[in-house]
Amino acid sequence: MMHEEKPGWKKRALDELRKLSITVMYIWVLLSVFALHREIILANYHIHYPSKFGFAFINAVILAKFMWLGEILHAGKKAAGKALLYSMLWNSVLFAVILMVCHLLEEALVKVWHGQSFAASFSETVADPREVFANMLLMFVVLIPFFFAKGLIEILGKDEIKRLLLKARTGG
Repeated sequence: MMHEEKPGWKKRALDELRKLSITVMYIWVLLSVFALHREIILANYHIHYPSKFGFAFINAVILAKFMWLGEILHAGKKAAGKALLYSMLWNSVLFAVILMVCHLLEEALVKVWHGQSFAASFSETVADPREVFANMLLMFVVLIPFFFAKGLIEILGKDEIKRLLLKARTGG
């Protein structure tokens, strides 16, 4: 019987940092696109709203950290070992809810920073349930390809994914 060695703490830390970096980049690109979209729409109504890509990056780091924490705490454990479709949808719903809660808390805390009470700022943040639902639905849809890719990597392995993405196909 072969004894398989566990990777050292340095390798594990680098692997976690790489995964976190990929998540940050994915979320940053999406938040930047959303900010740019918001700026364009508001410009049509002559409302100045400069895109804040630096703020999008900070938000991406914070949200990715919550996703990483959720993974460490096995938040998506219920979907482990299930069909890719099921696990992808389950994790997208679960992490959309987690990210929405983080977003709502962040919005409320920004208003607290500007002098409002927490109760008033939170009730103002959730005043329009359609906006809350639309944001959560948007997060859900955006997370589907993320968890699809993660699921494919788990099923096929990193090397096979690299081969499929980066190698030229031969034959007819």
